[in-house]
Amino acid sequence: MRIALSLLLAAASSIVCAQSAERILHNATIYTVNDQAPWAEAIAIAADGQILAVGDEQSVMAFADDDSELIDLQGRLVLPGFQDTHAHVLDASSAAQGDCQLDPQAGLADWQATLADCQAAKPSGWLLGWGHSLHTLLEQATSPRAVLDAISREQPIAIMEETSHSYWLNSAALAQAGINAATPDPQGGVILKDADGEPTGVVLDNAGDLAMDKALAPSQALQTIYYQAVLDGQAALAENGITSVADARVFWRRGHLEAWQQAAAQDQLLARTTLGLWAYPGLDDAAQLAELKALYQAAQGDELLSVRQIKFYVDGIVHNTTARLAEPYDDSLPGVDPRGVYYFTPQRLKRYVRELAQVGFDAHIHAIGDQAVTDALDAVAGAGQGRHRLTHVELVKAQDIPRFAKLGVIADFQPSQYFQPSFLADNYPLIGKRANQMLPIRALYDSGAHVTLSSDWDVNPLSPLGILQNALSLGERSLPNLEAAIRAYTLDAAYTLRQEQTTGSLEVGKQADLVVLSDNLFELPVAQIGEVEVLWTLLGGEETYRHSAF
Repeated sequence: MRIALSLLLAAASSIVCAQSAERILHNATIYTVNDQAPWAEAIAIAADGQILAVGDEQSVMAFADDDSELIDLQGRLVLPGFQDTHAHVLDASSAAQGDCQLDPQAGLADWQATLADCQAAKPSGWLLGWGHSLHTLLEQATSPRAVLDAISREQPIAIMEETSHSYWLNSAALAQAGINAATPDPQGGVILKDADGEPTGVVLDNAGDLAMDKALAPSQALQTIYYQAVLDGQAALAENGITSVADARVFWRRGHLEAWQQAAAQDQLLARTTLGLWAYPGLDDAAQLAELKALYQAAQGDELLSVRQIKFYVDGIVHNTTARLAEPYDDSLPGVDPRGVYYFTPQRLKRYVRELAQVGFDAHIHAIGDQAVTDALDAVAGAGQGRHRLTHVELVKAQDIPRFAKLGVIADFQPSQYFQPSFLADNYPLIGKRANQMLPIRALYDSGAHVTLSSDWDVNPLSPLGILQNALSLGERSLPNLEAAIRAYTLDAAYTLRQEQTTGSLEVGKQADLVVLSDNLFELPVAQIGEVEVLWTLLGGEETYRHSAF
């Protein structure tokens, strides 16, 4: 243990009142994320899910009576439940995106074979799938559209690229989407065209929704799929020790919101859930703002569902040269503005954030390029009070680093394997030495900004333990220690979700949202943290997941 037993026992137990506990976890190693008493041996939980006491074994056992359930954890590590502030629960669990999965590491011949098999299995309706590599596709001599037309010219085919920021379409899908040689680029999107001005079959960022809005037009069948996706996602959250989550892109015009509301009404959620309503770049501003304002919903009492965030994209991603940069790309895709795209221009973003903040919404802003980060900070600066945050934050100007803390803006990171030094080199052809500055987690942490960690599931794996490991494996960009990384996934995440007074740490009066792990993270090399298993997850003292070995 990194802390002496004498110090652990010296921490005073916290007590609310002399009432009996329904459940007591004892003989445990509890990291509370409470700076005043960070370590404890036992925790007492009331029937209503509140924490009655947390501290040394003897003091907490005073809350036991004949009816209390005593659970010996045999020294295992207990943490507050993880809070994933950026996941795509419904999309990640949904069959609506299709089931034709391509291997991004494979080549065109393998993709063609897989697509042919998928088309034979589903010869009518939209054929949807995902997983190819954009740059591998664009390197081929054959037109991307022609490749899919060889599979079928009549059946619309739309395949989402591995990052979700581009689509590969055949002629039928282009026609359904209304895309032809005369079609202008939509706001926040690019239609790639050949030398003759004809669509190549590859569309970037928001241009993909021209097709997907047709493929996923609202229907009762899709509504059933969305509802089942919400239910399926609950099990995945609980299995990974996640007790609170923000679904980061709720397509409220496709029926996603109703699916969440149905599950909540039937008491089927296993995590406290905050929804981020998607701000559509192509809609009329006045009409969309009115609709969004009417959808605001803060959780009341013991409700688990809140609708109080708005998800904006400022830009795209560096990978396909749509992230918005202050200086041009060294090499950008043909047809793309050399500095990237805007989903929401700076002036529109300022209006949206300001007006929606007045209702109570917090802005959750996708900003990857350094110019996008500047524009997002400017928008928040004029919005008044809120728990606004920028997510991804891959490139940041030096002068913008202190603005996060000054403005109270949260920096939300998803440190995946793609930000290891070897992977950063892949961006050199696009942005040169700027690639070395990507993902400045440590600089923002040291500046005093609120920093959170999240998954962006299913772009990345859902496991918080894997993300914790990655956040400590970035060399000089790493968070300083395990304590900081855990806090970023618990108490600071709770702050982002406006629930730090009731969750995020294990303290008297808070809800018993917690996770029991197979191994003590504080005794492991960083490289082994991702291998640790979740054994038990409690939400408000109630079991949502139990490992078969526990």
